[in-house]
Amino acid sequence: MQVDIRSLGRFNRMAHEGAEQAAEHLSALADVEAFVDVTKTNVTTAAGLGGTDHRVGVVVELDGGLRGRTVFTFPLESAERLASVLVPDSDGVDESAIREVGNVMAGGFIDGWADYLETSIDIAPPEYVEGERASLLRDSVDDDALVFASQVEAVAPDLDFDIHLFPERASLREAFDNAPRDEMNELMSSRTVNQDDDVTVSIDKLAVFGGMVRQGATSVSKNLTAMTGIETAVDVTTLSFVPVEELPDDLRARTYVGVVLEFDGPPSGYVMILFDEGSARDVATALVPEGRERADEDAPETFGEMDRSAIREVGNVMASSFVDGWANALDTTIDISPPEFVHDMGGAIVDPVAVSLGQRQQFAFVSDATIRADDRAFDCSLYALPDETELRDVLDALDADATAERQTRAGEL
Repeated sequence: MQVDIRSLGRFNRMAHEGAEQAAEHLSALADVEAFVDVTKTNVTTAAGLGGTDHRVGVVVELDGGLRGRTVFTFPLESAERLASVLVPDSDGVDESAIREVGNVMAGGFIDGWADYLETSIDIAPPEYVEGERASLLRDSVDDDALVFASQVEAVAPDLDFDIHLFPERASLREAFDNAPRDEMNELMSSRTVNQDDDVTVSIDKLAVFGGMVRQGATSVSKNLTAMTGIETAVDVTTLSFVPVEELPDDLRARTYVGVVLEFDGPPSGYVMILFDEGSARDVATALVPEGRERADEDAPETFGEMDRSAIREVGNVMASSFVDGWANALDTTIDISPPEFVHDMGGAIVDPVAVSLGQRQQFAFVSDATIRADDRAFDCSLYALPDETELRDVLDALDADATAERQTRAGEL
């Protein structure tokens, strides 16, 4: 299935606007102020949908002008708080309250899509669901697909939720074909694409690229374990399509330690490997324990030169193993720059990358992976942001079947 980047950008905006309407409905219903944190278009398979936290929510089936399903999921604490607002005498999660909220939010979310597509979309009564987040989402995916995912937060504590829209592939193709072109083209600035250019991308090849992301993340995790002795595993990987100004919004409010590297291909772009501060100290201690001790004597919250060197070393190896997998699968040569050590708020780390990419594109494909350890609090995030045009070019030349076969053989070694 080929999709137009301009259509994909417009549909991402529509998902964001739909999520904003859902947030407004929640605000009116529960008398709380809610806002949309970030909206991503994910190219994924069932295996790519992660998350082991316990969730409750609703599944709403869609029919008519857009077929598929929408899934609203709440963390358990949010569901309990929401039930306490709507049903003051409730004890714990109230299923009827969650269904009511889901029905109201689904109406707001889908109305925006129906208005834009100039069609009628029917929604079924919401079905209450509960369980591990990954299981709830995987039940909605049959094949490689586009998934529109939004995170909604409320000013009130412990009240947030996620929206996932899983359109059927045939229905999504019809929606792309019938989308209003004039409005869509106005969205995309002239610096991004020439309206006469072919800016289509294959969902099947993006899905293969998503598999490369997962394999690369697994290689990164193995190298990290080999270097530090910390047993790690890949928690989740995604390939997302997001507006450049939202790169990646979920990082901005936390402090990270890590490295930023630039790679030169095709494709070209940036890699960010970011640890939370505790995980970065674990890595530094594992590589240079005596250096960590000396730094701690003076200022335990800082990272001395030996610590920085250790983080740069492990970041360089991780980035190399990740990007080398791309180069092999895409049959290209990709060079990486020396790693730049960073220790700052996520927004301060991300913004220079976003500014650089934003000079030539409005949207970006973001490959991200989260790596965790089972026996301790450990968090490592890896983000790769390739140049969108160069990525499309290498994907156009990609033999998807041959690459998938090479990936399968590599995974068996």
